[in-house]
Amino acid sequence: MIDSVIKRTTARSLRARYVIGLTVIALLVTASFMTMQRVVSEQRNFTRLVNLSGHQSGLVNRVAYFASEMAWAKDPDEFEKARAQVGRTINRIHDAHRLLREGSVEAGIPRVSSETLEAIYNDPMVGLDLAMERFLARARIVYDTAMDELGPSSAAFVFLNVYGPHVLEPLLDAAVDEYENIGRDAILRIERLEQGIWGATLLTLLLELLVIFRPLEIRVRQAIDSLEETVAEREETRTRLVAAQALALVGDWQWNAQTGRLVCSEQTYRILGVDPDHFEPSLEAMETLLQPEDRAHWRLNIERAAVQTESGALAFSCRIMRPDGGERVVHQQIMARRDANGRPIGLVGTIQDITERRELATRLQKLSQHVPGFIYQYEMRKNGTSRFPYASQGITELYGVWPEQVQEDAAIVSQRIHPKDVQRISSSIFLSARELSVWSDQYRVQHPTRGEIWVEGHATPERLGDGGTLWYGYIWEITERKRAEDQIRELALYDPLTGLANRRLLRDRLERALAAAQRSAKLGAVLMLDLDNFKTLNDTQGHDIGDALLREVAHRMSKTVRACDTVARLGGDEFVIVLEGLSRQETEARTQALRIAESVHRSVSQPYHLGEKEQPYQTSVSIGVAFFEDASGGVDDLLRRADIGMFEAKEAGRNRICLFSEQRQRAINSRTSLLQDLRQALQERELMLYYQPQFLPSGELCAAEALLRWQNPSGGFVTPGEFIPLAEETGLIVPIGEWVLEMACRHLCALEDFALPEGFSISVNISPRQFSDPGFLDKVRDALATYGAPAQRLKLELTESSLFQDMAHATRVLGELRAVGLGIELDDFGTGYSSLSCLKSLPLDALKLDGSLVRDIAGDARDSAIVRAVIAMAKTLSLQVIAEGVETQEQRAFLAHEGCDRLQGFLMARPMPFEHFCALLEPASQCRRIDGAADQTHRFAVLSGRESPDGLLDPVVNG
Repeated sequence: MIDSVIKRTTARSLRARYVIGLTVIALLVTASFMTMQRVVSEQRNFTRLVNLSGHQSGLVNRVAYFASEMAWAKDPDEFEKARAQVGRTINRIHDAHRLLREGSVEAGIPRVSSETLEAIYNDPMVGLDLAMERFLARARIVYDTAMDELGPSSAAFVFLNVYGPHVLEPLLDAAVDEYENIGRDAILRIERLEQGIWGATLLTLLLELLVIFRPLEIRVRQAIDSLEETVAEREETRTRLVAAQALALVGDWQWNAQTGRLVCSEQTYRILGVDPDHFEPSLEAMETLLQPEDRAHWRLNIERAAVQTESGALAFSCRIMRPDGGERVVHQQIMARRDANGRPIGLVGTIQDITERRELATRLQKLSQHVPGFIYQYEMRKNGTSRFPYASQGITELYGVWPEQVQEDAAIVSQRIHPKDVQRISSSIFLSARELSVWSDQYRVQHPTRGEIWVEGHATPERLGDGGTLWYGYIWEITERKRAEDQIRELALYDPLTGLANRRLLRDRLERALAAAQRSAKLGAVLMLDLDNFKTLNDTQGHDIGDALLREVAHRMSKTVRACDTVARLGGDEFVIVLEGLSRQETEARTQALRIAESVHRSVSQPYHLGEKEQPYQTSVSIGVAFFEDASGGVDDLLRRADIGMFEAKEAGRNRICLFSEQRQRAINSRTSLLQDLRQALQERELMLYYQPQFLPSGELCAAEALLRWQNPSGGFVTPGEFIPLAEETGLIVPIGEWVLEMACRHLCALEDFALPEGFSISVNISPRQFSDPGFLDKVRDALATYGAPAQRLKLELTESSLFQDMAHATRVLGELRAVGLGIELDDFGTGYSSLSCLKSLPLDALKLDGSLVRDIAGDARDSAIVRAVIAMAKTLSLQVIAEGVETQEQRAFLAHEGCDRLQGFLMARPMPFEHFCALLEPASQCRRIDGAADQTHRFAVLSGRESPDGLLDPVVNG
């Protein structure tokens, strides 16, 4: 009702305001239109006036022109034509002047006047009226004059041609300007009027907007917003109700006692499974949907709800049979509706589909009976007592109690928890109740028949209205998992083969031992043990026998040490013994540790009987000992020192006990520092190649050997004997060898600019590791190709150990190197154990006698016989012989006499930098033979470095 009144009032107000507003706008628009028309008309009239005024100047000139035609005419016809034009123009000037002065409504010429215009026209001396009258009078005289009387000198003619342009035109132009000014002022006045009308229109529109439309819009918006809000609230309420009923599977209904009409919600129809369009809602129709067994119960509750006087609803469950044949279980609540006097006027009720809930509860009950553990509700009351409102049957398996026994009192469950876990469990439960955090714990239960078992529980709490706390949780058994975790922990901390502590547990024990030593001021010791020749046993007897030996060794060690000591296996055949609580006196502590080490050494060295066949075996052990008295060094440093002691025992011949020494530590540190410097030297290009020339017995320079030198910026030259073995041991010799090979190839290319001797070559030493590199052949080819070095001038020197370890590999690689064009030389011949049959099968070019064989050939008959035999054998095998270490004239003479092909040594030349070698090479190529003993001695002195080419000693080449 109120909404309809608001709508009618709003409509009437809207119409009235719009009529007023539109009327005012129409009037203003009409006035604006009329004003616009006036502007257009005035503009048109004044345009004509101005055009006519301006046209007079043209007419004046036209009279003067045709007067000239008359004066100069030779033919009567021309004269008459010009006179006719003059007459017509005189009339037109006269008419135009009259229209300008008097105006004409028919012609659309307004009559205008102003002070300026009156002055222009009426001036008694120079006024336009007087001037025009004079001009027209002379024009008529010309017109009336006969042809034979009119000439260029006629006074009237002269007047027309002079007076018109010089007197009339300025006056006519002044008149035109004044007419334009008068027209412009008139139009401006009309335009100002029009602007006033438009301003009034805009002001009127603004006033209508503020006074009429804005208040109207506000009222309309308020009305619409109110209506929309009401509709939205009702729609939202209805949507929420429908959605809530759909989510909760709950419907509602109302029954009117007077009409017997039953009103049901949409969800009620869905629950009943009926179509609202084909179902006549009534209590009787609803009863027909119930299972026959439940109908009496339904009627009883309907009657009870109708007659009960206390407030509240009756709740019950029943089954319904849908028209499609499906059975659903519903939960209903019914209560009576009463009028103001308390008389019942109907019933209201709700219906909820609980079929899935019933099925879920049944399924959960069955599931809880077949899964390990149990689900439960645990309530802790405000007074501190507790109970299990619900517990599945699994509680019997874990606690040995029935669910009914703990529904009101949970004390019996608390009594079954292990006494050592009770306090912790109670604290965690109270913490969960106070903070409402998830409870989770693992603890032991003392089952009456199964004994001690482990369980794990999780539960989520919620606060109850009475101040208590209720948990929903699940508890299951984890006894097997705990056993598995113990086994995993055992595997993580103990060696699976020997049962001794492993590396992780050893570090933990050592850290505790270091801390204990610091607190007690007592010394401790670490024994590092390594079985001697254990790898040989594994390789010959098999890993089973090796494992048996390790187990027996571990057993003997454990029996020999004290109960407070720790025996650990690091891996392989390495063991560690930690001795704690030795004496505070260093000497006594040393004695105690060595006594235990000796006992362990004796025990381990006793014979063993290994395997099923009880094979006899005896081993020894190398032991390193390091002492500690605090935690300053740390675990790693302590193990490192014990390992250094054990390494020293190995180097000293094995089967002994060695104490850690600072001297050995310094040696290792020095070796480590040298290795680091060597790595940096390779990166920083601190390495260099020296070349030691080789000569024919006749004294001709024929070849050179590339020798590696290292000049450390901080320590000067480092001898090859210091860094070459270290590079071999660490594998750094491979990249170093690659660098040497590349540098030699680069130098060979540079030497092509010199007059080299025939067959000249450079020899490069190849280490065993470099030779066994799978990519060795490719690297050699790449070096030759990269620098364009001639392969026939490059020789590779290999030692016996490089070739004879794997003859098949050596033969294949040497064959491919020979195919490339390189020469192969066997270096240090006579220092190893060369097999002549292997030597025969290898594709070699030369043997190089080691300096140890050459040293005593002049004074030792056996050495000279060996050298003589080697040279003879090489000749038989078509191999060249190179002797190195030639330092005396006697050695040179002997080798030359026995047919040695090339000589190398300090007697002839020392190793020198490449630049020095190049400086000596040119004279050698020009004079390849040194004749005369004095010249030869001087030449060798120069090349050997005892005398520089300029006669001075050259210290650089003495490296």
